[in-house]
Amino acid sequence: MKSIIWCHMNRFLTLCVTLIASASYADDPTERPMIELRLDAKQTLIFRRVSPSVHEIDYPDFYVLETEVTNAQFKVYLDETRKTKDDTGVLQIIKQREERGVLSTGDIPYSIEDTSTIWHDGKFPSGLGDHPVALITLPDAVAFADWVATSHPNAGLVRLPTWNEWMIAAYGKTRHYPWGDEWKPDSAHTSHGFKYDFDTVMDNEPDQRPIRTEPVKSRPKGCSPEGVFGLLGNVSEYILGDDPTNAAYFNLGSRWMGGGFTDGQAVFDEDNDRLSPRTDYWGYSHHATIRKDDLGFRLVLDPSRDDSLLKRQRIFQQNNRAWMIDDDRVDLPPTQKAEP
Repeated sequence: MKSIIWCHMNRFLTLCVTLIASASYADDPTERPMIELRLDAKQTLIFRRVSPSVHEIDYPDFYVLETEVTNAQFKVYLDETRKTKDDTGVLQIIKQREERGVLSTGDIPYSIEDTSTIWHDGKFPSGLGDHPVALITLPDAVAFADWVATSHPNAGLVRLPTWNEWMIAAYGKTRHYPWGDEWKPDSAHTSHGFKYDFDTVMDNEPDQRPIRTEPVKSRPKGCSPEGVFGLLGNVSEYILGDDPTNAAYFNLGSRWMGGGFTDGQAVFDEDNDRLSPRTDYWGYSHHATIRKDDLGFRLVLDPSRDDSLLKRQRIFQQNNRAWMIDDDRVDLPPTQKAEP
């Protein structure tokens, strides 16, 4: 009898805590530590609050998706909008280019490392539901964001992140990496730390570098303080196409951040055992319709609907000591130096 009474008391206390928490955030949604948007009975988007003011950064709070958008989440969107996804056409083009043996700078970039991971006829391979969706274009990512916003009209502005938002989410103001100041290869799914072994290649032995994505929550040690997974590695992430920080890139079609599992595949760089801290350059293309198996996206949610943020110039300059790409170029205190 005592155990039954105690069980009911626990349930009652839990309900009270839930109601109190809900009431405290009811008046101002921007005060919630996270916001959940349900896509269907099984799939939910969870956004974590990032507060730049904690780092004395002049930028309002925003919410960033805790992982990249997954295959299963993207499948809900396709089904609801009666669209489809099939990557076999990209695979055929890649094979034709390999047979042709001639690369053109005008070609739309395509890449597939592991053909067993591609979508066929609107379906992703079994077991890859919690892997980040990849081989999609910038317009695909924008269309998904627009669909989420339309499906949740009271949530706020749902979109791709700006350069400012991605940098703040990943590095705060002075962090070297999302998880801290020390480079830890096992905190990110990348090819950094894997040397290109000519003997292995010549002997047709398996390459040790990763050739496919992994589940989005595989590396909790790589989380940011807010609980955001995979800001570095797994797949690179599209940022807003018309972000003003893109103006320096000639004829820019798309730009991405964070690096994917192929990044770090150096051939001659013998000092490729770690990633330079606070890296803000990852890649761009003159095309918006590229499709790469290490390029996906995550979303940002702005409950305040402040569209002026879309036009903000970069809030940090590269000559700012806290934001140098390579810390060897600046005289930082020992505590701010990356581990060799």
